[in-house]
Amino acid sequence: MPDPLWEHSIVETWLNAVSRAERYILIEDQYWRAPILTEAILARMAQVPSLQLVVITKPVSEWLDPGCAWTHRTDTQLESAVPGRYLLLQLRAFDTVVTWGWDETESRFADIDVHSKLMIVDDVFLSVGSANKNNRGLIYEGEMSVAVHDPGFVREARRRLLANVLGPGVSVADDVATWRSQLVQARTWNDAVHQRWADEGHDISLDGAPLPAAYAPRGFVYSLDFGTVDDCFLEDV
Repeated sequence: MPDPLWEHSIVETWLNAVSRAERYILIEDQYWRAPILTEAILARMAQVPSLQLVVITKPVSEWLDPGCAWTHRTDTQLESAVPGRYLLLQLRAFDTVVTWGWDETESRFADIDVHSKLMIVDDVFLSVGSANKNNRGLIYEGEMSVAVHDPGFVREARRRLLANVLGPGVSVADDVATWRSQLVQARTWNDAVHQRWADEGHDISLDGAPLPAAYAPRGFVYSLDFGTVDDCFLEDV
């Protein structure tokens, strides 16, 4: 008999997968503002007190992004309802440039334009395609996604994803609490590195010496903090 997971549209397939989640939901997407998905996740997290939600997305412009209000509203709703079980992250690239004069080594941090439309549930279900985590992607536009229900395939995909964002030399765990902790540790380290550069005005004097470890990020993972809806200019307009 066909699995009912496969008998519906993209949004229905996602909601069915969320309704079965037991250990984690991992999302990487350029948008994070789909009320129907948020409500389904919150409902399942209420049913399963140990369920973890990890979201990798990108910052939104509080002045120019028309989706700012719904992005901030989604984040606030989750932070209030499931504190400690909702981890929000962004990705940044890093490099240094040697200039001239005093403090000749300058940092270059750049927000990565996350363009994924990925969701993984419990190392069992994976969906990727053109449908974003917003109402346009789920309801109003014609999108296409591929869904995979295969533990071996999905587990390996999750390992590759996390290995990529955590950086070289990290052995990605399969235990949810452990790999979540790996993300938190990387985020904490990289946030501290970014702050050290900021404290130095984003330039330091090395005189040809190697970059000190305290100024070198590990991988691409950083904190992402959204504000409140009141911070969004277009919502006020």
